[in-house]
Amino acid sequence: MRLAVAVDSADVRQVVASLLIALLSLVVLMRFFSKPKWSPVGKHVFISGGSQGLGLALAKLLASQGAVVTICSRTQSKLDAALLEIQAASRSSEHNSKPSNHRAISADLSSFAGAKRALEEASSGTSGSVPDAVFCCAGGAKPGFFIEQTEKDFESGMRTDYWTALSTAHAAASIMARAPAAQHPRKIVLVSSVLGFFGLVGYSQYTPMKHAVRGLAESLRSELLLYNIDVHAYFPSTILSPGFEEENKTKPAITREIEGVDEGLTPEACAKGLLRGVQKAQFLITTDFLAELFRSTSAGGATPGNGFSDSFKRILGLIGLPIWRILVADQSIKGHRTVHQKEMKLFS
Repeated sequence: MRLAVAVDSADVRQVVASLLIALLSLVVLMRFFSKPKWSPVGKHVFISGGSQGLGLALAKLLASQGAVVTICSRTQSKLDAALLEIQAASRSSEHNSKPSNHRAISADLSSFAGAKRALEEASSGTSGSVPDAVFCCAGGAKPGFFIEQTEKDFESGMRTDYWTALSTAHAAASIMARAPAAQHPRKIVLVSSVLGFFGLVGYSQYTPMKHAVRGLAESLRSELLLYNIDVHAYFPSTILSPGFEEENKTKPAITREIEGVDEGLTPEACAKGLLRGVQKAQFLITTDFLAELFRSTSAGGATPGNGFSDSFKRILGLIGLPIWRILVADQSIKGHRTVHQKEMKLFS
């Protein structure tokens, strides 16, 4: 009996050793066959929503790393001011990026025609070329209670947060697919939100659109392989930007209370995290721990993960997130019920 136990123990050790060797070999193979790190140097990058917030921070970061940047938004005065900041960031670059090469294009990207015109303009002229990467950063939320918001509010959300991303991605993919092959895959990066993983009181005008952006990214990640185009999607939490200040003007108190645990990140920190995710070839990119848990637990089997650590995060999320939802979010909402009904004068 003792001999049998000894043999069994030896067998177990051998199996464990074999598994460790197999895992180590897999890691080595993944590193060997992984794509080279994406470099912005000399790349033409188009950024929607590039006049403020995340878009502007990303534009300055990429310009400082040697990219040629084209920003696009509606308001010319904001574009002019943003372009000066981008040119200043470019002058501090060690990559000899010429400030005069950066451009600003005023356009309404919420229509296919407007997005097509903007991408064609960015791709033409003496300093224009088909973008190597397109970052769809335009968007914004108007929080409020579902029964108080109007048809116009929801139409605006669809235009701002989904249709703008859709139009820009469609124009970018169309022009990239028809362009001569590039040395490296071109990129389309869609910006969703942590609310692209779950819903929260006060964001019914915003959350469905960010789920739609995620769905678009899932579809394009597969289809655009036909044209050697990589697709990424970014899911930030609170960004301390002018857009966040605008949100707070209509944000319900209960939404603020639940969001209180999220201290937020600066646009610059988000831009660095987004670029880091793109350079690591991550499909779904996050920049804070809570968003990482939501990403890990909501990613399906067909969705590329971000490494072996996802297994641990998935287990942690499956345990912790339901507890947070029930004991923190839902309890806060239920506790606010009486006050809310009086404020809304629902029974008057």
